[in-house]
Amino acid sequence: QKDKYNPYFTRDRKRRMSGTVTCSSFVATTTTTTRSFSSNTASSSSSSSSVVRGNHQHYPKTNQRRRRMKRMEGGGFEARATMGTTKEEDKAVMTDENTSSLPAIFSSTNEKEQQVLECLKNVIDPDFGENIVNCGFVKVLKVSESGKDVALVLELTTPACPVKDEFNRLSKEFVKRLEWVDDVDVIMTASPKSAMADVPEAPPGLRGVKNIIAISSCKGGVGKSTTCVNLAMTLAQMGAKVGIFDADVYGPSLPTMITPAFDKLEMKEDGTITPVEYEGVKVVSFGYAGQGSAIMRGPMVSGLVNQLLTTSEWGELDYLLLDMPPGTGDIHLTLGQVVPITAAVVVTTPQRLAFIDVDKGVRMFAKLEVPCVAVVENMSTFTGDDGKVYRPFGRGSGKSICEAYDIPHLIEMPIEPGLSSGGDSGTPLSLSDPTGPIAALYQDIGACVVREVAKINSGRGPTAALDPDRRGCLKVQISDVNDGLPFYVSGSSVRKSDQSARAKNSDESPDILLTGERVPDDLEPVSVATVGNYAVSVTWPDGFSQVAPFRVLRTLPRL
Repeated sequence: QKDKYNPYFTRDRKRRMSGTVTCSSFVATTTTTTRSFSSNTASSSSSSSSVVRGNHQHYPKTNQRRRRMKRMEGGGFEARATMGTTKEEDKAVMTDENTSSLPAIFSSTNEKEQQVLECLKNVIDPDFGENIVNCGFVKVLKVSESGKDVALVLELTTPACPVKDEFNRLSKEFVKRLEWVDDVDVIMTASPKSAMADVPEAPPGLRGVKNIIAISSCKGGVGKSTTCVNLAMTLAQMGAKVGIFDADVYGPSLPTMITPAFDKLEMKEDGTITPVEYEGVKVVSFGYAGQGSAIMRGPMVSGLVNQLLTTSEWGELDYLLLDMPPGTGDIHLTLGQVVPITAAVVVTTPQRLAFIDVDKGVRMFAKLEVPCVAVVENMSTFTGDDGKVYRPFGRGSGKSICEAYDIPHLIEMPIEPGLSSGGDSGTPLSLSDPTGPIAALYQDIGACVVREVAKINSGRGPTAALDPDRRGCLKVQISDVNDGLPFYVSGSSVRKSDQSARAKNSDESPDILLTGERVPDDLEPVSVATVGNYAVSVTWPDGFSQVAPFRVLRTLPRL
């Protein structure tokens, strides 16, 4: 089973038992003995609800739920996850695990429960544009025997939902407007959709990973690893279970940027790798293999990256962040083919030179059917001693990318000395100054990622495809266009609408094929794939790969 996914692991059982991993001419020696981790490290195989950070154990969620449920039981009524259970079963604690299998509650034959549901319909999810009842978030709803108290469970799409506190507040506010209600207890749980759910032969170590997010720049030195580390810490602070995979084996950055108590990867007797852990975030980097930077050819590097990613015991993660290396080479394609990447965050700087490389990266992700959900423009501004904001590298790279490919979010990160020194010292700024302005910007990035991933996983976005009965055109369906019914646009109008040349300020013309001929009226796409909620990846006969935003498709003439 291990060799099936990791052909670069040696098949010599004796070498595995001795802790030596052989990858062609590369040899990495690790420890085979499973260590008992210290107080600031959590076991990857444990399903405990506690989050270990530093030398303090926190029980931020499950125990709060238990205390609330016990208070409700002591108050004379029980909120149950199932109907028709025994009294002892009624006292079982409601957790994420035992509510996720329950059907959503959309209506009730009980008059008071129906009144509560009508009140909850006033709470609107800002991302889906739908109320929380129709979204299927209500999993448990109970009214006490006295008829004066209400208990309900809302199951969200992610534990890091940026509006969960607002859902809690509004739910209580609207339900308490009912004359007969004295008290409302709302319990928030989460059941994220797993990225590996549709991959039956997924590597065992990755089966608990819900979403995989690529952090990419396609150009070195723009602050990609800094963005990845600080975003990971921010998502963990938001309540998510997070991991980081450092895919840059030529120059791994994580050993410098974070300082875990135990900084060596461990291999167990079964050949699996135990990630190191820092502030509750699981981390795997070639830099923790004790070999420094890799010196090897491309195919060997791709195999090494594959082996490190697929044999690591990641456990249950809401988000696994891939710190991608610069460029658009073998490693990127390997990762895109080995694991289903949910979304990508693109990191750039204001210069036009950075835009040219990022443009290639966005196109690469489009070919892999990976939507880019945010652009982070580092070194965007700085505030002088006079209080004025300056743009030393100009303006435009990040904005041009967002406009060309309809990427929904642009975050401009200022030049901040503490951000650089935090990476050099091993303590990210989002941890050393969690309430500062830079941490607030990373919280914005985290909220963008969480929201966009939830929308992608909902499957409610627009679509585009080829229709075999109507050659030379695209079949497009957008909920707020044409009453939600499909409509058709010609392939030639889609090709001529390409905006990448104008964004790059080049002499390329969307009316001319790569062969030098003009775009014919009967031009037929070779393939079409929806990329997230914002764009379509179209491949043309001349080899051109186009990213066509739905914002543009909705304006084209319809057939």
